[in-house]
Amino acid sequence: MMTKPQRKNNPDAVRARLLECAARLIVDHGLPALTLENVAREAGVSKGGLLHHYPGKTALIDGLFEEVVDWFDARVEDVLESDENRQARFSRAYLRVVAAIDMSVPEEKRLAVLMLMLSSDPHYCARWNQWVEARLQRHAETDLTPIARTLRLAADGLWLSDLGGGPDSHTPVRREILAFLETLDATGARTSSRPHEGGQ
Repeated sequence: MMTKPQRKNNPDAVRARLLECAARLIVDHGLPALTLENVAREAGVSKGGLLHHYPGKTALIDGLFEEVVDWFDARVEDVLESDENRQARFSRAYLRVVAAIDMSVPEEKRLAVLMLMLSSDPHYCARWNQWVEARLQRHAETDLTPIARTLRLAADGLWLSDLGGGPDSHTPVRREILAFLETLDATGARTSSRPHEGGQ
């Protein structure tokens, strides 16, 4: 007697789909919309199937947080300058990644999830700070200066503007801000022109 072939499950694909649906729910409707029932329905799986991969809402959010941080970390790694002695090397990469985020692109819009989490939950704020601290320890020779801190705070300000849909979150403004900050040297002075040149 021939048995019907069993369809192989792809756990990684199911987890990815669950996280994608969770992110979309948060971005489109806010954190209150993130329920296990809603995520399971959006992903086309049973609640039991969801719980097999993520045994509760906290585990689901943790998985989402880790995915988004890993995505951001990979972007930073991609834009780090090859010169390991460049002042504010990590902080410049951090700023470039934030300034380049395009909220009209679904993949990048997921970073809104991270912003929402960081703004509403001290637990995830602490975990984000741990990631930043680990990076700063790795780049301690170049990124513990006032200009490095200024660049990171500028990036955080752009994130806050995105969260509130402020006027500084528009792409042309982001490019202008990034271009200005890129002219600052290790002392905070502009390298492309003398201070106050042209009445600025």
